[in-house]
Amino acid sequence: MHNSIKRFYIANRTKFIVSSFILFAIISIINFIFIYYITAQSNDECLWIQKKDSDGSSIIIFDQVKIDGVTYQAGIKNGDILVAIDGKKAINNFIATQILDKVQKGDYATYTIKRGDSTFDTPVLVKKLINIPGLAFVLLSTLWLIVGFVVILVKPDGKTQSLFYRIGIVLVINAMTSLLYRGMVVDNPLFRTPLIPLLVDNISQAAAIFLPFMLFKFFSIFPKDFSYSNKKWFDKKLYLIPLGIFIIMLLIKIIFVYINRYEKVYASQNNLIGILNGIGFLSGFILLLIGYLKLKTKKERVPIFIILLAYLVGILALVYTNFIAPSIAGLIFNNPAYFAPIILIALLPVAFGYSIFRYSLMDVSDVIRNTIVYGTATAALAGIYFLIIYFIGQSVGSFLSDEYQGIIAGVIFVIFAVVFQSTKDRFQELLTEKFYPEQFLFQKNLLKFSNDVTVIVGTDNILNAVEQLFVKSLRLKHFGIMLNNFGKERAYHIVRQEGFNNPDLKIYDENSAIENYFISEMQLGKKAVLERQDFKRAAEGRFSAILEEEVYTIVPLIIKSKVIGVLLFGVKISGSQFTSKEMELLISAASQTAISIESARLYDSEIQKQKIEIDLENARRIQESLLPKVALQIEGVDIYGTMFPAMHVGGDYYDFIKISEKKLFVVISDVSGKGLSGSFYMSKIQTMIRLYCSELKSPKEILIEINKKIYNEIEKNWFITLTLALIDTDKSEITFVRAGHTPLIRINDNVLEIYQPGGVGIGLDKGEVFNSTIEEITLKLNKGDLIFLYSDGVTELMNNKEELYGINRLKSLLVANKDLTSERISKVIVNDLESFRGSEDQYDDITFIVLKVS
Repeated sequence: MHNSIKRFYIANRTKFIVSSFILFAIISIINFIFIYYITAQSNDECLWIQKKDSDGSSIIIFDQVKIDGVTYQAGIKNGDILVAIDGKKAINNFIATQILDKVQKGDYATYTIKRGDSTFDTPVLVKKLINIPGLAFVLLSTLWLIVGFVVILVKPDGKTQSLFYRIGIVLVINAMTSLLYRGMVVDNPLFRTPLIPLLVDNISQAAAIFLPFMLFKFFSIFPKDFSYSNKKWFDKKLYLIPLGIFIIMLLIKIIFVYINRYEKVYASQNNLIGILNGIGFLSGFILLLIGYLKLKTKKERVPIFIILLAYLVGILALVYTNFIAPSIAGLIFNNPAYFAPIILIALLPVAFGYSIFRYSLMDVSDVIRNTIVYGTATAALAGIYFLIIYFIGQSVGSFLSDEYQGIIAGVIFVIFAVVFQSTKDRFQELLTEKFYPEQFLFQKNLLKFSNDVTVIVGTDNILNAVEQLFVKSLRLKHFGIMLNNFGKERAYHIVRQEGFNNPDLKIYDENSAIENYFISEMQLGKKAVLERQDFKRAAEGRFSAILEEEVYTIVPLIIKSKVIGVLLFGVKISGSQFTSKEMELLISAASQTAISIESARLYDSEIQKQKIEIDLENARRIQESLLPKVALQIEGVDIYGTMFPAMHVGGDYYDFIKISEKKLFVVISDVSGKGLSGSFYMSKIQTMIRLYCSELKSPKEILIEINKKIYNEIEKNWFITLTLALIDTDKSEITFVRAGHTPLIRINDNVLEIYQPGGVGIGLDKGEVFNSTIEEITLKLNKGDLIFLYSDGVTELMNNKEELYGINRLKSLLVANKDLTSERISKVIVNDLESFRGSEDQYDDITFIVLKVS
């Protein structure tokens, strides 16, 4: 729900901003109207003091009558008593003020004065005194709101810009206290409904409480971030503290002011809020001063110095107005000009505006200049076209009757509207090229890059092209490309850079915080861009290391919701950061780059895969060449072997080693693994078998020797199972050993026997266990015997129903086909295995030997 609301706001953010500006601009206008017309006070340049007469009735006594003031010129002196104004009795100050306020500025009011025992009437010129402090704060808030509106329109998602605009809104709300100035003394329409003054009072008070904390936050990130501003607690406390203060003050006000009518409590609260605002403004100035002193270059310092100077003037104006002016001028009624310098606080947003537009703070100046130039040029071009249309219409109309003039005028208008649109676009392009060469070059090169990068082949070539674009073509002094290696290290590495202090910069991202941040921003409808002021805050602070470099903007390389890298940008050649519109072009270029890099990776992967396929195919051919090529011919024996590796190459092998016309070694082996590693050990064991097989050694002696040799060479998590048999046709015997391999099957007539002598796999033991457990068996061979040796890949073959081929099916097949030749039996077995497996993948090597005694 929260994300849905957030996405809706982001999608309609500009509309919300414009609507909010209109709303608060209207409030500002109302504030001005109330100051000048509703709450303005009639002024007769003296002080009225209300006292009790001897009979207990109230009297109004004149005091501090200004020399040569309007009251003085009317002949009124200190100590005189005001009896009536324009014939209406002045019962007390409240009534007298209401009567006098109805007199317009510049008119005369007739005062009835009592001096001693005499009473006389005298005309008094009426002046008007506006709420000068209120005017100062309304002016401050209005100017801040206007500057903030322009700033946030340029970069709606900017943290600094957004906060600056919100301060403008809070200032406007705070300035609403001017609506309640002088309370019910004046004919204020707000007081006709009691609830409205209560709402205005509490809303403006809430704004006054939040304001100092927002100023503190703003000057903690402007012009440079303070380290504490990126802490998680910072934002929360800066909003929770003022919220808590407001709730406490509201409860106190309800109990002591609204219910029990202790007005002094209300005054005390306002004093406390005034002190809080004073501290807020002063702390903002101190933070700005510290930030200014941290700036390294004159170019950075100049615009901030202007703001700092205006800020200082504003603070001095507040101090002067509140503490010095009263002691110099006395009554504000007598010398309002002495209190006017408080207006100088409005210089702060003016200074911000000047620095922002003049020195490109917050990326604003380019937008303003573009708007003015393009708007003026477009208007001028439109004016020229309409003049042309008018004169052509007049000329054609003079030759045609009235009934055709309307039709001709419409046709001409349509034609010129089309021409105007195409000409306008070309005209704006010429203006950009002429007045904004940097912007024109930027757009032109990025568009060209977007077209060219799609046809570049190879990751290195693409990276070179990106570097060429931003460093050579756009002349960025600081630029970098980091790619995610997606390995165990989970880090982003610099692969191209320009102007970096640390060319080997690396950002570790074990829990994918960077990817999660950018993807979540995109899901909320935000631009996938990170700016310098957010480096510490975003992505769990992963980009803090980049703060040592002159990097101000980070744009991710995203493909299929995966961040494969980031582009790092410094400022432009002009010294300004990229504008919001330029950001969109950067994002577009980054997107094209990501697609191209991923395509290049896939291409490289495919090439590498093809190379591996070729290497594997060569390895397969080599392995096949090591196997017996044709059925071995030996008197009285029909023998045939088969092997199907699960991959290109396998860990199984079989071999026939003829040592005489009457003797033959038969070996079948299975390495505990498949693929290249398995084939490597297979080749090693085959070499050893051929080396050690001779008439002088028995199968057991051969395997004991081989185990001793291979134990120190084989990896500890590998082993080899093997059956080695010696066939002696002269003696009609077969002597064999089994080193952990599958059993030997013998069939004669319909009798099937399984032989499984003891023995463990080769390479599992150095020799003691292996030598003591291996068992050698000798069997007498009879005419018609079928000997079957196989690897476990035969019986453990699985189909798509997860059923195993199994020993029972194998036995049945052997018995049923025992009368066929060894080659025919082999083909029957192969066909049955493939039929059983169906479309299921083969996960283990399949090897077997069929031997028939004739």
